[in-house]
Amino acid sequence: MIIMFTYIQIIDKDAHNFMGYVDYEFKNNVISMTLVRGMRKLHRINIPLSDVTDIMVEEFYGTNRISFIYNAQKYIFLNSGYGENEYLIKHLTKAVKA
Repeated sequence: MIIMFTYIQIIDKDAHNFMGYVDYEFKNNVISMTLVRGMRKLHRINIPLSDVTDIMVEEFYGTNRISFIYNAQKYIFLNSGYGENEYLIKHLTKAVKA
């Protein structure tokens, strides 16, 4: 099991915004994320990858930005480490294609 750590922005349908960091892992076709702020864990989110839509990979200030829609919320991941982009893209697209 590999747990990754990156910056995330979550925007809901009413334009409410969460910005912070997230630990995430893929297990049994689910992305499991723990939102963190500093050393405090805020909330755990489990998203079945079969329910993810609109996966997008785009360049943002010289790095990749990966986003998707789930349950009327947009999840945006910004690269924060070596190999993180490739890991996230590989697992998201693999599960969605299955």
